[in-house]
Amino acid sequence: MTLVLHPCRKERKGAPMQKWIISVIGEDYPGITENLAQILQDNGANWLDASLRRLGDRYAGIIELELPEANAQALRRQLAELPRLSIELQRVAVKTQPSLQFQVEVIGNDRPGIVAAVTRILTSNQANIEQLESDLDTANHTGVPLFRLNILLAAADEASLDRIEQELFSLGDDLMVEYERITN
Repeated sequence: MTLVLHPCRKERKGAPMQKWIISVIGEDYPGITENLAQILQDNGANWLDASLRRLGDRYAGIIELELPEANAQALRRQLAELPRLSIELQRVAVKTQPSLQFQVEVIGNDRPGIVAAVTRILTSNQANIEQLESDLDTANHTGVPLFRLNILLAAADEASLDRIEQELFSLGDDLMVEYERITN
């Protein structure tokens, strides 16, 4: 007997899948992610993308998923039963990928106002933040708090990207700015 496995994509039967976002925040305890994953599976959801993490004593995250609209109310009810968490489920429209993207990393000695200054530049140039992550670390040799900001942004045109680049470099000598244009 010979068994041959062919890779294929399973066709989904039934109601069409729609994009949804779950946002969750609350007291951290073991098993939250497993509970979320099981509830999503029980309701026919397809887990697509997520950012989940512990911040202090809080659990916080966002999950993008596909879900038949007919299952949304049952999913809401089950999510509401999870203890010590605030959870919101929202349907979202599929957004087309922008053609001009820019990955920006800003690193420098920690001080108030770095995020405000960077986002002010982005807003004044009509750029949209697609993703933003930051963290606070310690510089290897000095022990000084080191702030790191990573942003994926979308801009309307090349001129906007050029202006953003120049304005970011004008933020000061204590900040290092690295950037990469992403082409699709």
